[in-house]
Amino acid sequence: MRSGAKFAVVVTLLFGARARAETLVYSLSYTETQSSFQAHFSNVSSFPGLRSPEQNLAMLRRTRKTDIYSVSLPDGKTSLLFSDEGPHLETQAIGGLRGGEAYLLALWREWRTVPYPGAYENKGYYAVSLDGSNHFRRIGDAPPNAPPAFLNPQGTKAVAEGFINEKFIVSIYAVPDWKPLATWDLSKLLQTRCPDCSPSSFGWMADGNRLYVELAVVGDDEDHPKLNHEGTYVLSGGGADLGPIPLNIIGFQFPGYVHPKFAGHRFLGQLPDGRNLFLEYAAKQEKPLSQTDPFLALSGPDSRFQKAFPLKFAINACYISPSERYLAYIERRTTSDYRSELHLWVKNLETGEDKELLATPPPNPPNSPEPNVSLSIVGWLN
Repeated sequence: MRSGAKFAVVVTLLFGARARAETLVYSLSYTETQSSFQAHFSNVSSFPGLRSPEQNLAMLRRTRKTDIYSVSLPDGKTSLLFSDEGPHLETQAIGGLRGGEAYLLALWREWRTVPYPGAYENKGYYAVSLDGSNHFRRIGDAPPNAPPAFLNPQGTKAVAEGFINEKFIVSIYAVPDWKPLATWDLSKLLQTRCPDCSPSSFGWMADGNRLYVELAVVGDDEDHPKLNHEGTYVLSGGGADLGPIPLNIIGFQFPGYVHPKFAGHRFLGQLPDGRNLFLEYAAKQEKPLSQTDPFLALSGPDSRFQKAFPLKFAINACYISPSERYLAYIERRTTSDYRSELHLWVKNLETGEDKELLATPPPNPPNSPEPNVSLSIVGWLN
């Protein structure tokens, strides 16, 4: 199957000729359906002993392959940068970019004859070259339940947060040598701020030293409703609680809309200059306050409102370009038959203009001869 043959790249010229040259990196992962798996290995024996070691390893993959692409602004040109297609390396998660490399969590499989003949696998952190050579290097070991690690904006540190041994463990590594810098758990923060909460999002602040974590109550049952203070909190690199991020933007307004006090907020990230991005909601003046529309709002470090852009849909995560001009995000669109399509968008933060770059089809049924495809944003290249 040709990579990208089933996708519609829906932009060829982005934001006009005055757009500054910047490059967005995204990945496409192909997961087999029952029928596509059978079709892919139709010429391979059903008996392991009659297959080559490479064939046995390839049939253990959970994904057929993961391809990493770039799309250049403003001309919309796409390029294949890396592919893990093959029997040995299988990408599990991509954690960011540094220079000409992507950092990822992956499985390595190989066939051994001792102590017993068979396939052996182990998990690790890898740096892969984004020059089309498919070169990669292992930079650190990872236990079987290790979470992915995400780079800070400067590419000097990586953080991994996961639920390990009944605890929410945070580990920070130096980049590029992957030297452990700190390990701590979020138990104290949860007990103090929100006993019934779990982390729902986690990331770096713009300075590359502090982190943020969003705490949300899981489920409908709350054992400590008066003690639960959901929200987004800032942490030091050593895990110290530096307090909440103020979610009430001072002076939020948009022509023709009312901003209800009860409207929800969500912190989306921080621009390099310290401005904050929020998902906000407001209602049209002629409609009930309960009927709100989503907005992307920018505020200064002092939480004072600066500007807002209407959104066609709420967004959960976004990626800010180095110039602070562009914002990349993914829309999960529900089809008429209740399946989900993924659409890649870029917003111009100067003009508010949106452009759709890519759309992937919804999941296929088990009898489809084509694999399913998932879309993820990796980040921006300088």
